[in-house]
Amino acid sequence: MTQAIRFFTPIQRKILIIASVTFGILLISGAVYFYFWLTAFKKSQVDFSITGPTQVQSGSPSVFTISFWNNTNQILQSAVLTIRYPKDAVAGDINSNPKIIGTDTILENIELGDIGIGGGSKRDVMVSLIGFDKSIQKIGATLLYKPQNTSSKFENNASIDIAINGSAMSVDFRGPESVLFGDKGMYEIRYKNISDKVFRNARVAMTYPNQFSFVAADPIPTGSSNNTWDLGDLNPGEEGDIKLQGILRDSGQVANFTAFAGVMVNSQFIKFTELNSQVSLTPAPLQVDITVNGQTSIFANTNDLLDFAVHYKNDSSIPLSSLVLKVRLDGTMYDFTTLKTDGFFSSLNNTITFNSANTPGFANLTPGDDGSVTFQVKVRSRYLVRTFRDKNFTLSVAASLETPTVPPPIVAKTLLVSADLSVKVNTQATIQTKGYYFDEAIKNSGLLPPRVNQATTYTIHWLITNFSSDLDNVVVKATLPQGVSWTGKTGGAGGPALDFNATTGIVTWNAGKIQAATGVLLSPLEAIFQVSLTPSVDQVGSTVPVINETALTAKDLFTGNDITAQTPILRTDMPDDSGVGLPKSKIQQ
Repeated sequence: MTQAIRFFTPIQRKILIIASVTFGILLISGAVYFYFWLTAFKKSQVDFSITGPTQVQSGSPSVFTISFWNNTNQILQSAVLTIRYPKDAVAGDINSNPKIIGTDTILENIELGDIGIGGGSKRDVMVSLIGFDKSIQKIGATLLYKPQNTSSKFENNASIDIAINGSAMSVDFRGPESVLFGDKGMYEIRYKNISDKVFRNARVAMTYPNQFSFVAADPIPTGSSNNTWDLGDLNPGEEGDIKLQGILRDSGQVANFTAFAGVMVNSQFIKFTELNSQVSLTPAPLQVDITVNGQTSIFANTNDLLDFAVHYKNDSSIPLSSLVLKVRLDGTMYDFTTLKTDGFFSSLNNTITFNSANTPGFANLTPGDDGSVTFQVKVRSRYLVRTFRDKNFTLSVAASLETPTVPPPIVAKTLLVSADLSVKVNTQATIQTKGYYFDEAIKNSGLLPPRVNQATTYTIHWLITNFSSDLDNVVVKATLPQGVSWTGKTGGAGGPALDFNATTGIVTWNAGKIQAATGVLLSPLEAIFQVSLTPSVDQVGSTVPVINETALTAKDLFTGNDITAQTPILRTDMPDDSGVGLPKSKIQQ
C-alpha cells in the first residue's frame, strides 16, 4: 500500500493560513491607502504667489502680479482673492480714478468662481506706494476656496516686502540761514518729477511756522491760505521753482518750514515726499510795529475813523542815524480826502514818508530810544461795489523803516525792518419793510380807510440788500400787532422760507445765505406776505400799526462778525403805496 505524501504539517498549514490572511490585509490596506493618496487634497499643490519690484519710488505707479494655479486633483470651488495694501497707498492708475486706501488696508475681495484641475491665472495690479525713504511696505493676498471633495475651506497666503527708495517727485526748500526778526525774507521752493511717469494734478504745498506772514509768491498760490500751488500736469524730468516772500515774527530761535510734493486725487492731497527745513531767527536791532485805534487787530465799518500809530525802537548798542519810515496804505475803502498826518503823503502811491525833516527823532536815534508817529484816515461812507469782484474789502498798512547805520554783526548796506497790519471791513445789510393795499403780487380786500370790526388786508414786502461780503444765517423777524392776523398768502423768492407762529405772533424769514452785491448789482432778495387788519373802536381816528419793528440778524462770512439791521413800525398810511396816503389810513367808525 502506497503512503500519501504530506506537503505541510499541521503547524505549517496554520502558519501558511495566518501568512495568507496577513498578506491579504496588507494588500487591501495598501490599496485603500493608495486610493486615498490619489484622492487626498494637498494644499501645498496650490501655487499662490506675488511678484513685482522689491524697490519703488514713493508715489510711482508699479505693477505687481498675483499668480494662482491649481496643481491638485480637485476642483477649487467658490475661490475668492483678497488683496491687502499698506495704508495711504493709491491703487489703480494714479492719473485715472484710483482708489485711495487710507487706513483700510484691504482693497477688495475678487470673486474667481471655480478653479479647475490644472487651471489658474495671473492678476496684474497697479499701485503707488506712499512712504518715507527706506521704509518697508508690504502687499499681501489671500486665496480662499473649498476643494471639491471636502466640506472645509482652505486658504493660501502670499506677500511681498517692498522698500521705498526715494520719491517720484522731489521738493527742496531754500532760504537764508538766518533772518532778522520782523524782516522780510526771500525763500525758494524747487520741485521736480524724477520718474518716467506723467503726474496729473501735481501739487506743492507748504506748512509755515507760527507767526509767519505771507507777503508774495511767484507763481501766485492757489489756495486762500497762500500755501499751495497746483502745477497741472508734470511731465517726466520737468522741474520748476516758486519764489516766496514772507516775514517771520516768531519768538523762538528757529522757524520750521515743511515742503510737500505730490498729486491731488479725488480732492485729496497725496503727499509723495516732504522736507523739513529750519531758519534761524536773529533779533532785529531796530524794532517797528503798528497799531490801529490802540489795538493790533480790529474790524472796521463804513465811515469809521482809523487812528494808526507806528512804533519804533533802537535795540542796538549804537546810535542809528538818518532813519526813513515809509507807510503805504492799500485799499479801495480808504477815504484819502480825510487823511491827517505830519508826514509827506504821495497820492501817486498812497505812501506817507517820515524822515528827520518832519520827525526830528529820526536824525539820531540813540540806543534804547523809542517813539511813534501817527496818522488818521476814515473809511469811506459808501462801498465801492462796481463788479462782483468788489467784495471782502481789506484796508492794509505796510511800514518799512530804514537806516544807513548797520550795527555789527549784520553785514548789509542798510538796515531795513518792516511791519504790516490789515483791517477787514464788515459788510452792511439793510432790511426794508414796504406795505401796499394796491399790490399786484397779492390782491387785497376790505375798505379804505379801514372800518371798526371789519377786515382790511395789506401786502407786506421785505427786501434785503447786502453790500461787500457774503452773509450766512440770515434771519428776519417781526411781530404782528394786536388786531392783525396772518392770512397765509406768501410770494417772492423768499416766500417759501416764511414761517408764522400763531402763539407768539412772530413772522420769521429764514433767508439762509445771501451773496455780496445783492440789492446792488443784483435785485434785492424779497419775501412777500399778506396780513389782515381788524381795527377796534379805540383806534378810531388814528393810523395804526400793521407790522411792528422788523429786525435782521446775520453772520459776515468774511469777518466772522454778527450783522444786524432793523426798520421801524409800518402803519396804515402805507408810505410806499401812492394809492393810500394819510386820507385813507385813519380808522373809521
